[in-house]
Order: sequence, then C-alpha cells, then structure tokens
Amino acid sequence: MRGWKRNTLAILALLMLFVFSSVNVANAAKAEIVSDVSGLRNYVPGDNSYTHGSTLKVYTEMSNVNYEGFVFVEFVFIIEDPKGNVVSMDRMDVERRDYTDHAYVVYSKKIPSWWQYGKYKLEIYAYDRLNKAKIRELERRVEDTRAIEALLDEGNFDDLEEFFEKGSDADDLGVIKSFSDSEREKTRISFYVRRPEEIKPAEPEEAERVEEQGFTITGVGIDKFKVQPGEPVTISVAVENRGVRGTKTLTLVINGEKEAEESVTLGSMESKTLHFSVQKDLPGTYKVTIPGTNIIRLFFVEEPSEEQGNSTAFAPVPVAQQPGEGGGEGGEKGLPNHVFVSVAFIALLAIVILLLRANSKQLSFSRSRR
Repeated sequence: MRGWKRNTLAILALLMLFVFSSVNVANAAKAEIVSDVSGLRNYVPGDNSYTHGSTLKVYTEMSNVNYEGFVFVEFVFIIEDPKGNVVSMDRMDVERRDYTDHAYVVYSKKIPSWWQYGKYKLEIYAYDRLNKAKIRELERRVEDTRAIEALLDEGNFDDLEEFFEKGSDADDLGVIKSFSDSEREKTRISFYVRRPEEIKPAEPEEAERVEEQGFTITGVGIDKFKVQPGEPVTISVAVENRGVRGTKTLTLVINGEKEAEESVTLGSMESKTLHFSVQKDLPGTYKVTIPGTNIIRLFFVEEPSEEQGNSTAFAPVPVAQQPGEGGGEGGEKGLPNHVFVSVAFIALLAIVILLLRANSKQLSFSRSRR
C-alpha cells in the first residue's frame, strides 16, 4: 500500500513538473514593414507598396532566445511572386553575448526590374539554434580543475576562452543546433510591387519645432506595436529644455483628439521622459502626435482574439490609414501554447487515473486471494 502511494505521488509530481515546464516553451516571432529602424522595437512603420528599384525593409524579431547571456538566432526570408513562384531567398543571423532576451534584424531587399506587378508574400522562418545542454556541459568542464588542466595541456583553452567571452567559435564547439532540431517560428507578411505612377511620393520631413521657452521633444516611443482591445500601451515622450528654467505642458493627441497632458518643469539643459498609459477598445490604427512637433507614431489594436470571445462587434476606427497587409499576418505556429498545455495536462491526468484504477484492481485481487 505504501509503495502504491509513493508511485502515485511520483506520477503527480512529474505531471505538475511537465505542466509548469511547458509554459512559455514556444518563442515568439514578429515582422513589420518599416521605413526606419533605430533599435530594438524602435522603428517607424512603412508603406507596403514598392516599385522597381525601391527597397523593401522589414523589421524581424524573435523573443525568449537568451540563455545565460548567449544568443544564436538565424532568420530565413523567402519571397513568392503573385503566381506563387519563389523569386528570392536570404539568410541573416544574430550571434552575440549579452542578456537581452530578444534578437532582431533589419532585412532589406531591392526590388529587381524583372519582378511582375502584384501582391508578393514574404515568409520568414526564425530559428533559435542555441544548444543549451552543450553550454551546460562546457560550463561543467571549465569548473572542473582537472578538465581545465587538461585543456591547458592540450592547448584547447583558447577556444573556450573565446566562446565564453565573446560567443565566437560556437559552431566548432557544437553549441549550434541543426535547423531541424532548433526551435522554429514562422510568420509572413505581404507587400505590393506597383507601377511608378501608382506610388505616392513621400513628403519630406520637417524639422522638429522648438517651443518658445526652449522645450524640445527629442523622442517619442511606444512599447507595443500591436495590442488586443483594452490592452494598455505605454507612450514615452522625452523632452529637453534648451533655454532658461521653466514649465511646459505637454499634450498627447491620438487620432486628432487630446488623450492626456502633463506639465514638466526643467532647468536649463535638463531633460526628462514622461510616460503615458493608454487603452483603446476599438480595433484599428491609432496615430500618436505631440502638438508643436511633426513626430508621428502608430500602434494597432487588433481584432479580438478567440480567448476574448466574439460576442461584441467592433466598428473600425475612423482614420485614414487602417492596418494593411504590410503588417504581420500572424505566424503559423500550430496550437497556441496554452492549448498545448491544456491538452497535455488532460492526457497525463487520464494516464494517472488509469494507473490508479490498475493499482486499485491489483490491490483488490491481492486481498481476495488472502
């Protein structure tokens, strides 16, 4: 009887361990057509229409890819023309040592003169190629005195030194997984190749206006590019005073209506970043502006996900630009992570119940023989 209880507890412990370890297994990939990129998640959305000779630019990111300061990610870009023919294939990789949990690249493609006019599909595969087990093995080796001495005697110490300090020579040390064994995410976006007369020329940007008191907006950032209805978005506004000490009231405008305002007092050459938290329930495009500057930032509220239900009908936001096909169309990731965990939990729970019944029948049989 005691052995039966121990087996049951062990099975339940393994079940809970599996469920918790399954959370956040899948990495997340995203891709957006952009016109300019300043850094991680700091970019300006671009148009999805191009002509021969112009350059497509795509910001692509994969998250949850850092392990103990190592990042080894590879991106594969495949473009199909309007007839479904593959017309371009490219690869880009990110190999570095730091503790940033994301890897991103800026993919550029000059549109050849022979490409046909029409709608193109860009499929993006993101691979996390980091072999965590191999890194742990190497760490155990360098923590062992005898192993270090053997490396010194064999002259192989330099390879590990370069790897742990700079992340180089990872492939030679077996730290890079094959593509088939790597964690993969897939996403796709669409864009158009049009005739020159169909492309509206971009208007030149004006310089930011400096207010009379010397207050200048030096930057506006948005922490999320796409959100679900009701999900908060943080908008950061950096302001600097290049004149004498004073106070300025900054106004945040979204889709032409005042959203919030805040006063800031700064001395000469002082700066400060203000943070505004906003929530929007209606799907559509939201344009963020700061009166007194020409800065424009965008974020998108997506249609409600299945988890939020479809009981409420939303009307589109009445703005000129709506989310087009230039944005991400969603990755093909199979079952969502929470669905996978739920299915796995139910399956393992069924196994536990079957084992309990088997043990119960065996116990009853043993008692009847007595």
